[in-house]
Amino acid sequence: MAEIILTIVVEVVKRVAPPAYRRICYWRKSKYTSNLQNLKTEVDNLKSERVRTQHQVDEAKRKGEEIEENVVNWLARANNVIEAADNFTKDEATANKRCFKGLCPDLQTRRRLSKEAERQKEAVVNVRDARRFDRISYCTAPEDIRLISNKDYEPFESRMFTLRNILSALEDPDVDMLGIYGMGGIGKTMLAEEIARKVKSDKLFDLVVFVEVSQNQDIRKIQGEIADKLGLKFHEESESGRANSLFKRIKAEKKILIILDNIWENLNLRVVGIPHGDGHKGCKVLLTARSLDLLSGKMDSRSNFSIGVLNEEEAWNLFKKMAGDYIEGSEFQSVARDVAKECAGLPVSVVTIARALRNKRLFEWKDALEQLRRPYATNFKDIQPTACKAIELSYNKLAGEELKNIFLLIGYTAISSIDALLMCGMGLGLFQGVNKMEVARARVRTLVHKLKASCMLLDHISKSEEFFSMHDVVRDVAISIASTEKIALTATNEQVDGFRVWSDESAVKRYTSIVLQDIKTNVLPEVVECPQLKLLFICADKESSSLTIPNNFFKGMIQVRVINLTYMNLLSLPSTLGFLLNLRALSLCYCKLVDISVIGGLKKLEILCLRGSDIKQLPTEVGQLTWLTLLDLRECRKLEVIPPNVLSNLSHLEELYISCRSFQKWEVEVEGVKNAGVEELKHLPNLTSLELDIHDVNTLPRGLFLEKLEKYRIRIGDWYWESTNIWRREFRLRLNNKICLKDWLIVQLQGIEDLELRELREQDVNYFANELAKVGSSELKFLRIHGCSDALNPPAESKV
Repeated sequence: MAEIILTIVVEVVKRVAPPAYRRICYWRKSKYTSNLQNLKTEVDNLKSERVRTQHQVDEAKRKGEEIEENVVNWLARANNVIEAADNFTKDEATANKRCFKGLCPDLQTRRRLSKEAERQKEAVVNVRDARRFDRISYCTAPEDIRLISNKDYEPFESRMFTLRNILSALEDPDVDMLGIYGMGGIGKTMLAEEIARKVKSDKLFDLVVFVEVSQNQDIRKIQGEIADKLGLKFHEESESGRANSLFKRIKAEKKILIILDNIWENLNLRVVGIPHGDGHKGCKVLLTARSLDLLSGKMDSRSNFSIGVLNEEEAWNLFKKMAGDYIEGSEFQSVARDVAKECAGLPVSVVTIARALRNKRLFEWKDALEQLRRPYATNFKDIQPTACKAIELSYNKLAGEELKNIFLLIGYTAISSIDALLMCGMGLGLFQGVNKMEVARARVRTLVHKLKASCMLLDHISKSEEFFSMHDVVRDVAISIASTEKIALTATNEQVDGFRVWSDESAVKRYTSIVLQDIKTNVLPEVVECPQLKLLFICADKESSSLTIPNNFFKGMIQVRVINLTYMNLLSLPSTLGFLLNLRALSLCYCKLVDISVIGGLKKLEILCLRGSDIKQLPTEVGQLTWLTLLDLRECRKLEVIPPNVLSNLSHLEELYISCRSFQKWEVEVEGVKNAGVEELKHLPNLTSLELDIHDVNTLPRGLFLEKLEKYRIRIGDWYWESTNIWRREFRLRLNNKICLKDWLIVQLQGIEDLELRELREQDVNYFANELAKVGSSELKFLRIHGCSDALNPPAESKV
């Protein structure tokens, strides 16, 4: 009754006194209800816009892009008005809107709430209408890991004087190029990195770019690394076209320092695309090299700084840090001092020797001292004999033949990843008593860790545990040892061109490994008699090679166990490859391949890597490799056909990798052949490691047998999934609007460490929460949940 009377009064006032009506219209229940409903509708619309924007932001962040400030501010405003509106609707629901013991509506409260709902609706609409973005994000140059503070850097006083002089030269407007030179292992790179960090922190330059050139100068690689540091994307294929783009990009920087580390020969900066001098007064170039002649004579650098050895006290302090302070004030001190002196102040010698003798007994220290005092013959230019002696002594001190063999293998093959070392080590049978890949992988990690602890290996610049690096002086000594002991014959393109060793059959026959790097021309003989050969590495020049292999080339290598061919033109594999019955590991990474059916005869093959190759069809003969334990098909972008029953025949397969940018046409018919289905993988009883990307959710089998896998990286659904080098039990799933999580028993939650779910609907969220409560989350470390706009607000992400 009260509401009816109120409606009549309001209508009368509307007719006789319109100004007053505008004040009392908020008393009407219909007006009040309408304002509340309008607010809720506009809030839902804004939430949808917020979710859509957040998805775009997340995708941009995964690509390493920075988010525009106006987008960040809009999201903050959206969050604030949504939170205020949600709080208002909650308070409104519990507010007492009646008076006189509930007999009449509380008009004052109704008017206040109605007006507030209208005001908040206008605020929500204003924020939604303000979503006008030209773009969500922009590309930035990634931060260089080298320029992050390095706790291992030792600020020796003898180096600080040089560092200050270099910084002073960099501030001199008349200096556009300067160099640092010194023998191998003296610490040029460490000093250059410290200079980069210093000028960056002191803001002497707007931008600092650090690039390693290395012994095998590669213009395109140098251009690519500089471009990456500048956030530049090349659209040109030719070196000259890329140089022009790089030139323009560098000139856009007012003050930029480019550090080119470890140059071995003249480097034409114009060919690379680096302006300096009159070309760009704001661009300065810092070089490091082993030779002053190279800097001043060939590079025309007039301000050059020599890096000398450490003084005796600095060397001793570094030695103690590496060997342990226990050596001071003990029976070790006298002999330890003498050992440190024999290192002659060369940092690489001090570090490797000290680590090799750490926690060793006194007689071992004395024996090391005697070895260091013997003369050492070296053929390496610009390497101090002391360094060679120190590294060789450290090699001799490595515990066991297994560790020594791995060190030499890394040295003469230039392997830099756990995966590559695993394949070679298993293929060569270096791990005694190890038959399982996962056990072997743990062994490889242990050996790499020991070599790092001995300072014979270094952390990779990426800081990823999947990779490692070796100092070039240490590598030179490793190659020298391997060559002297007739273990390995190594050569680059310049050395292979006109190679006489092929005709010297007696010399070739003695080697157990042949490693040829950056080969540009067809220099391989028709036949090579290598009866003792166990390992063959041939890496063609990435950009210019059309290197092929003669058909009879493998005929004289009947004992070979590992073949690694990279960037080669192998449209049809040589028929003699099929005669290698002892072959255990075959890697054809980034090769041009058409017909590889000949590998069906390699009955003892255990490892097959086709990563990055342009193979289109996996031949049925692969199914005959029943002893295969590892199959790597990552980055095979042209792979369209995997015939049925090929994968399921590989009964001993332990590791299978078919990742992004590789095979996607599961169960699809291609040229009359129906492809294998994911269901086949269930029939691999020994499978323990799996990397798999599937775009079409509809091809999934019920239940993904995750429980028997020790590690996996499975990504399902058409999405730009973020990649990582960290191996853990990872599962990522994007559903579509036809399939919900409950319909497909896809996820066995128990055991997953990293879980990401996308496009969940409300029933999916409830189902997931219930399943998670049942099995628990003791092993779950990372959880990301992204829902459809009608199910969830912005994506939830947490570290468990």
